[in-house]
Amino acid sequence: MPDKPRWTESSLSRHYDSPNPFKLDWLEKPSRHQFRWRTLSGPWVTARRRIASENHLVKEFQGSMPTDVYVSTSSWLDPVNLPRLRDKNRPTPILLDHLVVFDIDMRPFCKRKLEAARLATLELRNWLIENTDLAIQHVSFSGSKGFHLVAKDPNRDLFAEPDPKLREQKVREQRKELLQSVLLAGHPVDPVVTADTRRIIRLPGTIHGSTGWICSTIEYDWLKKPVNGWIGNLPRHESAINMPKNPPLSLPKLSLTKKLTKLRADASSEPEEFLSVEVSTHVHGTRDRSALISYLPLKWGSPKQAISLAQKHFEELDLGPAAYLEDGRNVLAIIPRALPRDYLISKLTKAGLTGFANDLRRFEHAWVRVSGRMTEDSWESELEPLTVLGYEASSRCKFPWSSSHLDLCERLGLPIRADSSDLAGSKEAAIRIAVRR
Repeated sequence: MPDKPRWTESSLSRHYDSPNPFKLDWLEKPSRHQFRWRTLSGPWVTARRRIASENHLVKEFQGSMPTDVYVSTSSWLDPVNLPRLRDKNRPTPILLDHLVVFDIDMRPFCKRKLEAARLATLELRNWLIENTDLAIQHVSFSGSKGFHLVAKDPNRDLFAEPDPKLREQKVREQRKELLQSVLLAGHPVDPVVTADTRRIIRLPGTIHGSTGWICSTIEYDWLKKPVNGWIGNLPRHESAINMPKNPPLSLPKLSLTKKLTKLRADASSEPEEFLSVEVSTHVHGTRDRSALISYLPLKWGSPKQAISLAQKHFEELDLGPAAYLEDGRNVLAIIPRALPRDYLISKLTKAGLTGFANDLRRFEHAWVRVSGRMTEDSWESELEPLTVLGYEASSRCKFPWSSSHLDLCERLGLPIRADSSDLAGSKEAAIRIAVRR
């Protein structure tokens, strides 16, 4: 993704102090929803009081303008200071309703990928109308890589359950069944958002901090037309970055040197040489810390099977979240944590990632391919972002984030929500262009 906008309090204020920067009328009772936002200085803030109107929320921003604003998909009898789902020391909050939300992202940020997301969202909308009783409220452009489809479930039977804990559990189970049906039908929705009663989504009318574009509800007629026909009508902040036509991570066309081309011709029986971009796993600025960046063994099976097995290992080690990409055959896993080298060598050998562990043992870091392979004058096996999994393990992970590898994940189209400011190392990862066979 291109560089982020350079935000200041005054530049953000120009949006939120303008008349009617956003609307809350799509929420039945805003005061029953939880609002959260990320401040310019970094920390997350959760509203400490009920938010009943747009003006009320903007007043909460004063003195520390937000770069990103979210609202809960659930409504609660008391949305203030909600206990965590696993909190056993406080009473279970009373769930009053839960919006059915589907999140479709096509990374990275560009018009071509957004067009693919539009088509997928349109297909999902039509499928839901034909196969469910959901009442679709609206579709919103997230401000970056895709769309949120928001619907209401007219069936209130689940909310008649008198036990608050059992009620929420039943709602989550029903949403999981619905999500599974949608995934089995082939719709590329986020596998986490829909079934999570504690989920927050971006509030329409607010700025997307990474792009400067405004999260905006769009008309159904727009959804039926190609993105190029209406993208120019979407609101964006004056500091917004441009949306590229094609994926910005498509690497420039390079030419192998004559010497390398001759070597290839003289050794036609050997594996073909290729150029690629590689990143170091070392957390620059630390002595012995490394991020976990490794291709999963092919013997682990299909990409889906390999990711499932990897997640099992990472969950057991309390490591997460993990970003996954694939090139049509291989799956790349990235955990952007600053992990002690000896710890990784010990744990990954037992988990079966012996190649990565051996590189750490021999060279104290590993160089890992994070681009496609360039042979002759064309790119092959380009990496496509898949998903980020393991946020539950993230809450248990005791290691700090690797600042440089968090940035790497974002540039690869899989931004990760860091839940604390505990960062290690400098922001710039070591990257090189290498020739391999």
